Amino acid sequence: MNLSDIFCQDRAVDTLQRAFTAQRIPHAHIFSGPQGVGKFTTARCWGKLLLCKSPIKKNNFADSCGKCDSCRSFESDSHPDFHHIYKELIRYTKDSQNKNKTPVELPIDVIREFVIEKVQIKPIFSAAKVFVVSEAEKLNKESQNALLKTLEEPPDKSFIVLLCTKLDNLLPTTRSRCQIVGFGPVSEEKIIAHLSAAGINKQEAKFLARLTAGSIGQAELFTKFEPSFYGIKKQLLERLSGSRLSDTVDFAQWISSTAAQLTDSWCELTPGISKSDISRQAKKIFVQMFISALNDAMKQGIVEPAEMVNFDQPQQIKIIAQKYEPEKCAELIEDCFKTSRFIDASVNEKLIFEHLLLNFTDSAIIKI
Repeated sequence: MNLSDIFCQDRAVDTLQRAFTAQRIPHAHIFSGPQGVGKFTTARCWGKLLLCKSPIKKNNFADSCGKCDSCRSFESDSHPDFHHIYKELIRYTKDSQNKNKTPVELPIDVIREFVIEKVQIKPIFSAAKVFVVSEAEKLNKESQNALLKTLEEPPDKSFIVLLCTKLDNLLPTTRSRCQIVGFGPVSEEKIIAHLSAAGINKQEAKFLARLTAGSIGQAELFTKFEPSFYGIKKQLLERLSGSRLSDTVDFAQWISSTAAQLTDSWCELTPGISKSDISRQAKKIFVQMFISALNDAMKQGIVEPAEMVNFDQPQQIKIIAQKYEPEKCAELIEDCFKTSRFIDASVNEKLIFEHLLLNFTDSAIIKI
């Protein structure tokens, strides 16, 4: 895949193109934007171009040739001068005391050994070296401070790209040493067309485009889960619309067991990523679906059902809207955001979903 193949991120690609054409390429970039909109794919294609031995220019667009030794090595994922940095590399560090633990943050040992030390080594195959750091928003203060000098004065022909979903998590000193390239959500129409071309029915594609808020990567991933993510979503709304206080424990258990199934499927699809991280994300997807249903319920009677996220289950949304006034929906959405924070803090999943579902009842249960 080349830079010219990047999907729906014309502004970001144009920024990189202008820098390459003018040969005024910053040593450090931050690719900032939502998860799943093509930041890593673009970073790979950008790295391929920077390492290419014979870049080509066609219609004023520079791209990797795809034919030189560097490009062939890159496409086989064996290029010695392209380095993908991610927090799970902690298990391969020399002196870390936490090799067997899944890091929540991107630890300093990974930055020291896989960026700061390696950037000083001369390129092996190409004239440059490229480092792509995933989940840069998880760089802790210690890691960022250690990286500052490398960002400011990297060896000649060394390039660093930080991939970030939460720009505010980076220190001002980190941001000031990088050129920020913004990535936006992909349009609903583009996602639907992309998923439809892959054989996904239009109704499912439309729902996923709306639920993921323009994240084509997430939408595509969700179509590959076993059991069917779309089927789980429909069950969730059926259960929610008909739930009673006596159903709370059973409903919470269903969420926990189904989230575990999604986690296993997700791990198979994305090997190498921390299972505990994926488990947290799987649970937060359920919270995301609750929020989408409540938002739709708040819009009941204001917008057409076809405009809602859960347009395919209008009867269930109508029932939820009848149960809860808009003010109550807003309170429940706040409860959902609290639940997401509890998930990030690794609070017992069964308990937090029980508490959340109890808040959906008319009982006098005290909220957490």
